[in-house]
Amino acid sequence: MTQDTIQDLFLELVAIPSESGQEQEIITYIQTFLKQRNISSKPSKQQSGLVATLPATDETTEKAPIIAFSAHVDTATTPATPEITLTNGYIETTNQALLGADDKAGVTAMLAAIDQLTQNPEPHGQIEFIFTTKEEEGLTGAKLFDLDLVEADFGFCLDAPGPVGSMIRTSRTHLQLDFWIEVGESHDKSAIQIAREALKKIHKHKFPTEMHWQVYHFGGEVLENGNEKVTILSELSADFPLEHCLPYVEQIKQIFIEIGVAHKADVQDVTHMNYHHFHLTSTSKPCLIATQAMANLELPQQTVQLEGGTDANVFNDRGIPFLVLAAGYENPHTTSERIAVTELHHLTKLVAEIIKVTAN
Repeated sequence: MTQDTIQDLFLELVAIPSESGQEQEIITYIQTFLKQRNISSKPSKQQSGLVATLPATDETTEKAPIIAFSAHVDTATTPATPEITLTNGYIETTNQALLGADDKAGVTAMLAAIDQLTQNPEPHGQIEFIFTTKEEEGLTGAKLFDLDLVEADFGFCLDAPGPVGSMIRTSRTHLQLDFWIEVGESHDKSAIQIAREALKKIHKHKFPTEMHWQVYHFGGEVLENGNEKVTILSELSADFPLEHCLPYVEQIKQIFIEIGVAHKADVQDVTHMNYHHFHLTSTSKPCLIATQAMANLELPQQTVQLEGGTDANVFNDRGIPFLVLAAGYENPHTTSERIAVTELHHLTKLVAEIIKVTAN
């Protein structure tokens, strides 16, 4: 595909509304795109996406590792339909709307690579293209995705901001910790005072330097029965696996419980796992292949840290090593989101080069 053709494909995709939970139209578009090129695809259960599989071209390439590429088709909720403009080589919106390059840039590169492989077949091993839904809703599509449909030895998740050539080899564990404290209207201490006492004690607690705990919501209300209730929403993130986080989670919970008991307050809590830590070494196969492909294309390379999770967190946790690659977009989840047309072209070329390097 030429740069102009890739640009046109991207513009077609961003014109299709696909907020999380409303992805059927873009899934249908992808299925039609694949069918026109005689590429088989299988939908995953619970509308979590689909996978398109290109078989190995011959007996020799059947021995190559089976690789996968992934991108999510949904976008974050946008306040308006995007009005698109091309300015100084950048695709962006002219109104208060999200562009949706996160992650339609990744989807574009995957479809463009499929089109290129069907029109100009070069030797390659088996390749799987995974399109997930509901990524913006807690990576739900990847969590529900039927991995019986996937045979990949490892993969590449095309979903991070920044210039193509950046890669993310590690990601943090991220947990949601929510607490509720309730007391009667005649109680000697208010729920807010009790909650603050608990928070003060937790803040004095020593956590590892690789761990961070913060409260992002603290609010009180008076219930219909006259009781006072405080809601504390917090998150804990750490640069190590879940099992190493759990003792600290229990310590935080225990502080709330003990202070609640001391003041005869009702304390409730819920812990939710957002995504798991992963770490790929620089000598792992996906990293070596991506590094070689970038070198072949003379792309500037850098390893970066990503704040937030991707489908790669889920796939790594479920047993398939996935490296995250930057997809070229900037300012995701804001009305300033944009992407350079050249970055779309670089991303498509990188996907094709990864396929070529793997086959060789």
